Amino acid sequence: MKTISPKNKNYQIVDNFLDKAHYNKLKNFLYSSNVPWFFRKNDVENPKTGHNSNGFFTFCWYNNSRPDYHLFDEHLSPVLNKLNCYAPIQVRANLTLRDVDSIDSDWHTDDNVVYGTTAILAFTSCNAKTLLSVDNKIISVDSCENRLIKFKSTILHKLIYSTDTHKRIVINLNYVTKDCNL
Repeated sequence: MKTISPKNKNYQIVDNFLDKAHYNKLKNFLYSSNVPWFFRKNDVENPKTGHNSNGFFTFCWYNNSRPDYHLFDEHLSPVLNKLNCYAPIQVRANLTLRDVDSIDSDWHTDDNVVYGTTAILAFTSCNAKTLLSVDNKIISVDSCENRLIKFKSTILHKLIYSTDTHKRIVINLNYVTKDCNL
């Protein structure tokens, strides 16, 4: 595990976040035909700009204060423990498909929990990017396998879609830490 972001209290970028065995177990599951993906018509809730023509597929492990999938503990408890999670808010996998126009989603937050943290763990290396709006600067983060981006849940972010791979899969984690810090 190697933190590659500058020391910033609002976000971190960590390469090789999970050990290889656990990462491969999750990746094999996410790329298998066992995942019950559900389609969402819009990229973000309450779209503002109309960028949301793609939609995406999602699979929820945890929502509404309880696990939504029987393998939650096996698959995600080690990840949440490593993130110092005190209370999960929502944990889901997202699958986006290639876009020839490389459009982007609207700026958004996943939730507005003041002491919350959002983390995105990539399972696909491709030319997609996650953009963060931090301290009046735009931080661009490449999609690299086993790279984790974590940031305060109140920080606006958006996705630039990939054009070089058929599908991009990430796990999106929203949670509160034990000490209310990243």
